[in-house]
Amino acid sequence: MNDLPAIKDIITDARDFLAEQGINQWQDGYPEDSVIAGDIDRGETVALKDDEGTILAIASLVKGIDHPYEAITDGTWRVTGTETNYVSIHRVAMAKASRGHHLTHDFFDLMLEQIRLDPEVESVRIDTHPQNFGMQHVIETNGFSYIGLVPVTGGQPDERNVAYDMVLDR
Repeated sequence: MNDLPAIKDIITDARDFLAEQGINQWQDGYPEDSVIAGDIDRGETVALKDDEGTILAIASLVKGIDHPYEAITDGTWRVTGTETNYVSIHRVAMAKASRGHHLTHDFFDLMLEQIRLDPEVESVRIDTHPQNFGMQHVIETNGFSYIGLVPVTGGQPDERNVAYDMVLDR
């Protein structure tokens, strides 16, 4: 919880960055402070820090059934979901000062390394806004495959994000 103010600043910077690109993702106030604090409280937040302890990137790793993902359309997950066999990556954001330093791939490598430590986890899921081509590129270059469309958490009933998964090699 000591990192909450810094994480909130990163989320705000990411929201502003998306707005500058004309992407409607996170423009409605999501993720709210309560969502961010809940991630931290449940131990789901991961952070990439430099040697001085400054947070460079954050994300949430959520294990278990992700209900919006159960409503996938135009595709199917390659591994059927259970309470323990997949992890969803949510709320990925880079600190403004970290952009352009090619840290995203390293951050994904570290997250996937951590996820692979859990022998129950068979796959990893992630989604993003259909206009967020930068994040789609990051997702695809980190080994995820496009799967289909999922409802946007807190979005309009017809709003969909593009969804990806990765089956873990063991």
